Amino acid sequence: MTLKQKLFWTVALALASVPVLAQVQVGQYRLTRYQQIVTEYKRDGTVVVRVSGSRVVLESTDGQLRLEASTITAESRLQPGQETRLTKARAEGGVTFRLVQPKERRTAKGSAGVVVYDDATRQVTLQNNIFVEVDDPQFLATQKGDRGTIYLGEEDLRVVLEGNPERTETVIQPKRPAGEDGTK
Repeated sequence: MTLKQKLFWTVALALASVPVLAQVQVGQYRLTRYQQIVTEYKRDGTVVVRVSGSRVVLESTDGQLRLEASTITAESRLQPGQETRLTKARAEGGVTFRLVQPKERRTAKGSAGVVVYDDATRQVTLQNNIFVEVDDPQFLATQKGDRGTIYLGEEDLRVVLEGNPERTETVIQPKRPAGEDGTK
């Protein structure tokens, strides 16, 4: 066997031993980087997928929702002739999240112990040591609290925080217009 052939087989065997990234796609979202998956198919067409691992990811195919945690449970309804949508999701264990409103060029991202997304109400509920950063074309806001809810309206974004006043904080800073550098 020539050196070139040995090198080829060494690379081929090395690539064959690399694990393939597992993925579950249900309609408009996908779950990745999991080590265990449990899927429940209900009589009414509801599908519940629970994935766990060190850092599993749920992401919408349009990029508007991303959750990363140790456990994620996603629920959707499968109906013939209709688009399958994520109806609910629950992420637990060191959750990081990103919510994007592309039309408004606004992003809310942060962390919490538990994050629950409900598509019907367009709400994201946050629990346990939450941090939210809202990046808007006009301002940058950071918020901390014990519990909170993010309301995802068509054009608006509303963040409601609750908890001990000593651990609840909001800082809002306006952004400078493009080209303004702060000097005279």
